[in-house]
Amino acid sequence: MQPVSRLIAMSLLCFGATGVAPARTWTDKTGKYTLDAELFAFNDEHVVVQREDGEMGMFPIEVLSDADKDFLESEEAAKLSGANLDKEQAWTMNDGTRLVGRIVDYTKRTVTVQRRRAKSWVNDRQYKSLPPVYQVIIRKSLEHLEGIEDVDDRKFESWLVQQKGQPRVFEIEGVVIELADGNEYTVPFFLFSNDSLKILKAGWDEWLAAHSDDGQTDYETKNDEAFRLQSMAAAMQHERAIRREIAVANLSMNAVTAGLTSFWEVTLYPGNGNMAAPIWVVVPGRNSQQARFNALQQYPGFTVGPTRKVSR
Repeated sequence: MQPVSRLIAMSLLCFGATGVAPARTWTDKTGKYTLDAELFAFNDEHVVVQREDGEMGMFPIEVLSDADKDFLESEEAAKLSGANLDKEQAWTMNDGTRLVGRIVDYTKRTVTVQRRRAKSWVNDRQYKSLPPVYQVIIRKSLEHLEGIEDVDDRKFESWLVQQKGQPRVFEIEGVVIELADGNEYTVPFFLFSNDSLKILKAGWDEWLAAHSDDGQTDYETKNDEAFRLQSMAAAMQHERAIRREIAVANLSMNAVTAGLTSFWEVTLYPGNGNMAAPIWVVVPGRNSQQARFNALQQYPGFTVGPTRKVSR
């Protein structure tokens, strides 16, 4: 059975309606799957929509109907998406301060700090040339990594001098944030509050898995997870509160046998000890009970949630 598409679903509880369009009916290219939802955001490959109950899902554009693709080419759709994705964001750090900037991607990289030619360097940038807010991020990172308390500019410079010109290299896992100057900077996960991390780390394992041990990179998966992150970050800033982790679902509409079965969308939640994300899975079934059974057969270790019929 070849799936028609891969659907990434984001479970969010909506407390506001900023920057969203009136609901419209979205249809896959087979015409068998429909969904009434508002447009939230899209890029070259995916579209994020929000149902009336607050659930959000991300579809590959290539699986949508021609009418939906035409809508995404419209000026109206571009304005709505831009209003959501480009809005300034404010993130709470673990010390209670707020970092203003737009989350755009995950990152895993090395950061090198070094004292050379009587100047302090962070990778290929002079420390003093960095935006003040990023200088703070560097100092806060040093506090965490080296166990130094209350690092200010003087302590930072003094610590670097003590290294006697030896570069110090740190492996950093975190997010890429675009600041007001238009440049992108790395912010480690360990600097964010727990509430912020619930949003920011939802797709981290999938993004990280796109880096294989042999050095090969699955850029498609990385780009998918980056857009998930951007959409989740933007949704939170539009007065939406996360209710559950991002769920992953699959559509298999081409497996229908006309007149013999229907398709059902079954929500599955991970059971105790299962660290996976919730799932929306579309499965065949003569009735909802059979559909739930089929879903659990595919995904052991989950429990059944809401079920809805998506085709006759």
